[in-house]
Amino acid sequence: MKRTRDTHKPRKIENKLLAKNYQLKFKELESRIGAAESLQEIIRMINAQVPLDELLHRAVRLAAIRQGAGACVLHQFDMKNEVVVQSASFGMEGIFKDGLIRSFKDLGPSGGGGYLEALQRRVPIYQNYPPYPQRVEEIQLNPDIPEPYKIERIALRTRYGASFAVPIYLQDTLFGGMVFYYKEAQQFNEEQIHLGLAFGEQISVALQNAYLLQEMEQRRKVAEGFRDIVKKINNTESLQDVLDFIVNKTEDLLECQCAALYTCEGDRILLQAIRGTFPLDTSTVVMNCGEGIIGTAITGKQPIIIPDIARLQYAHSAHAIDETHPLYLDPIHRQLDACITAQFKAVMAVPLISQDRSYGALAFYYKEAHRFDPEELELTEVFASQAALAIENAMLRKQAAQLAAHAERDRLARDLHDSVSQSLFSANLIAQSLPKLWNTAPEQATNELENLIKLTRGAQSEMRSLLFELRPQALESAPLRDLVHHAMNAFTGKTLIPIQAELAIHGETPLAVKIALYRIIQEGLTNIAKHAGAQQVWLNLKGNSHCVSLIIQDDGKGFSVEKPHQGGFGLSIMEERARLAGASLTISSEVGKGSRITFIWKEEAGEYTDSDLDCG
Repeated sequence: MKRTRDTHKPRKIENKLLAKNYQLKFKELESRIGAAESLQEIIRMINAQVPLDELLHRAVRLAAIRQGAGACVLHQFDMKNEVVVQSASFGMEGIFKDGLIRSFKDLGPSGGGGYLEALQRRVPIYQNYPPYPQRVEEIQLNPDIPEPYKIERIALRTRYGASFAVPIYLQDTLFGGMVFYYKEAQQFNEEQIHLGLAFGEQISVALQNAYLLQEMEQRRKVAEGFRDIVKKINNTESLQDVLDFIVNKTEDLLECQCAALYTCEGDRILLQAIRGTFPLDTSTVVMNCGEGIIGTAITGKQPIIIPDIARLQYAHSAHAIDETHPLYLDPIHRQLDACITAQFKAVMAVPLISQDRSYGALAFYYKEAHRFDPEELELTEVFASQAALAIENAMLRKQAAQLAAHAERDRLARDLHDSVSQSLFSANLIAQSLPKLWNTAPEQATNELENLIKLTRGAQSEMRSLLFELRPQALESAPLRDLVHHAMNAFTGKTLIPIQAELAIHGETPLAVKIALYRIIQEGLTNIAKHAGAQQVWLNLKGNSHCVSLIIQDDGKGFSVEKPHQGGFGLSIMEERARLAGASLTISSEVGKGSRITFIWKEEAGEYTDSDLDCG
């Protein structure tokens, strides 16, 4: 019996070891599940588009808890200004405050020696501090540490005994780093390091997604600004009003401290519009083309970009201008530029060019040195082209009374820029953003792709409509079904308002009726786009060679038929078109209940049956 009990002892010990090993594995599994849940929570916040500042603070808290750290700090590196900014933190109360800015050269005295270099190599960095109180005493006794940094480091080392940092990259650019602080010394095992890197990658995804959304918002504002400018131009407002509007829009979008628009009058340059505080009254100064920042941009038909005016070298004469000395200033320009450079440190001048002719320049002034990126230059050139178009249109309008050809050119320019250019510009903005959205916001990318299809289809239809204007014979030969589709696609592409259409056309419709129908559909949809505020449009067109019925209905705000839109002739024009085609037109509407247009045409005489006149 004794021997039997002895054989059971090793088995009991083995069972205890197995149970202990199982508990360790179970705890390890629980830790991994918790880490995965935390990473998933960050993804959920990204998809829910939680505000970036809130997301970062919640993310560093989750990361610290799952890492078993007492604190976590997120840093952003401003490589241009060589400073580190504390963007978010957890567990740093009484030590560091969010928003703290520290220069690269101060990283060593503040305890961050080797931090930036390690993250630039894309490797994590970790360390255990000496035991307490030795780790505090070595800071207290170090005479090379400035007193403010010494106070912070003592507070940090009193509370924490180890740190671990991981890099955060946005694509191939170093954004910053995330630092974990532990109360006790750590072994920093491989799993702990990989988990820290995983949190860093999730922070990177959150930042990229936020920046993409900001970029989309900026592009939306640009598209709206472009649309508003085109609308201003096409409303035939005074040139001064249009130029003032352009300057205001560009100053807002480029976030400069001053924006100015200059125009040419022979060889002289005049300040036409300004937004912001300028250092002197330039109306008293005569500037000449070919001299100074503005004059050189106008004459050379090329942008002049000066990121830092303090580093600019001037040529001693107009003949000595080269790449190292790009500008010559006569005595008046020296006085002018001296006043400008006393207040501004960076400037960009973009010529206003249309039909290879310079009409002036747009200039943007910054109080600090500024690095101009390609997107800024592209944006300024877009608005400069619109300013040039506004000036050119104004000149054409002055000549319209004498030259009918110039008046027609002005009308076509307005139509093109009001329709096709606006649609294509918006489509281009969406197309540029799609590659970045596929990986971060696929659902939004799908929606944007659908909008892109609608915009391009609408632009194509708008262009076809313009060709009909230029070539009336094409309008006469096109089938009625095709004309209706062009009008609907142009409307949907411009407004993104869906049209639920039912078309049942059989046989040839008389030419006068076909053209009247097409014009009435155009005018009706235009009125809906301008005034209705509708979310949905219904179009029902049925007919044959003997009769036609058309119904256009919307769910917009409607209007009082007794008091139609003031200043508009659209309703009367539609009624006149219908009358000339031998048809009847009825317009019904109530405020808040949408509108309905009904067109009925029936052949007056001929050999046909009652079924031939059944148009539904």
